[in-house]
Amino acid sequence: MLVSSTLDTTIMRTAHRQYLKSIIPASILYVLVVFASVTLLRKIGPAGPAYLRVVISLAPVIPVIFMCRAMIRYVQDCDEFERKIELESIALSCVVTGLLFLSLGMLANSDVITLDGPQVAIWVFPCLCGLYGLTKCITTWRYR
Repeated sequence: MLVSSTLDTTIMRTAHRQYLKSIIPASILYVLVVFASVTLLRKIGPAGPAYLRVVISLAPVIPVIFMCRAMIRYVQDCDEFERKIELESIALSCVVTGLLFLSLGMLANSDVITLDGPQVAIWVFPCLCGLYGLTKCITTWRYR
């Protein structure tokens, strides 16, 4: 049993190391591309060619795809227990994010608050990821 436990820890360290090797460069690239795209969009303005604004606006999605790929690979490399933690964390973050944005939509629909649609859409995925990190900490702590 000790050998298996040591092996599982080594595998998780390897999986975690591979995850960090993928996620850190993709995250840095994301930040750089967001700043560059915002700057370029301001320079070309709303009168710029639509195809150019589309390409520049969607450019930050490319590093996010690499981040998602790193996350998927990490989960695939996890053992069953870690996958259980990941699944619970993802499920909890989806439920909380869904309820949060549903509540915001209901409040906006009844004119209690005013929401800017594009800004709300931009914040759904970061909120989901942030809540995933929080729920993973809680879920991991719960199983210790």
